[in-house]
Amino acid sequence: MERFASFRRASVPVLLDGLLDERAGLTHWSLPQLRERFGDRQVSVILTTDGRLRGDVQRGLAFGTVPFGDYIDRLEQGEQPEAYLAAPTDTWLPEVLEDIAPPQYCRDAGWRNSRFWLSAATTLTPMHRDVAENIFLQLAGRKRFYLYSPAATPWLHSNPLGSALPNFSSFDPEMPDYERFPLSRAVRPLELILGPGEALYLPSRWWHQVRSLDVSVSLNFWFADGALALIVRAAEFVKRIRRLEIYSLEARLRANGRGGAP
Repeated sequence: MERFASFRRASVPVLLDGLLDERAGLTHWSLPQLRERFGDRQVSVILTTDGRLRGDVQRGLAFGTVPFGDYIDRLEQGEQPEAYLAAPTDTWLPEVLEDIAPPQYCRDAGWRNSRFWLSAATTLTPMHRDVAENIFLQLAGRKRFYLYSPAATPWLHSNPLGSALPNFSSFDPEMPDYERFPLSRAVRPLELILGPGEALYLPSRWWHQVRSLDVSVSLNFWFADGALALIVRAAEFVKRIRRLEIYSLEARLRANGRGGAP
């Protein structure tokens, strides 16, 4: 814990090798097992086009729901389901935390949230950053991360604060367009591939773009303490009242009398 705390104070990303080695839950994440456990469940997804998250700075990300079993069917058939399953564990898939409890590094945090992710190969989450700290667990498949320090923010052409995607950037480190984003020539990302059983600590405000290289199953834990927890709670409140991200979907479901839970 002391060593992890030193990296956290320095705001340095860390590969947490061995964090998942002894967790029996790692055997539960094949597509057939997910279908058996959750196949009849409606789950939340971010809609995608050609594997890329669908959304814009005026309206934010586009969320919807799908039957979990149908989603898995399409993955097993090698199709692109035009959706990225992104289910909050507290309201949509609480059983996941019965298999994998929060890691010791964030277990006692003043604020914590988690999400379960399932995607087809080539699915891309564009460049963005989170206020909270993040521990990202890779359960099946591989993901490629491009990381930029918060110090690179002035060169990454982030979206306006008042937009519906204020924590996103239009710059793509996989296919950099330096004519459109000339400032980004000045910075270079850290690149890593996260494989099954590996975990990544991603400090607050670090920029990251993530691509699934295979059918990918992941679980992450956002967390914060002290003053950062107050900032995160304020940011979450703003998202709720503006109905941004997952809160737009949950608000529509409540309006239709369906709620946001299974």
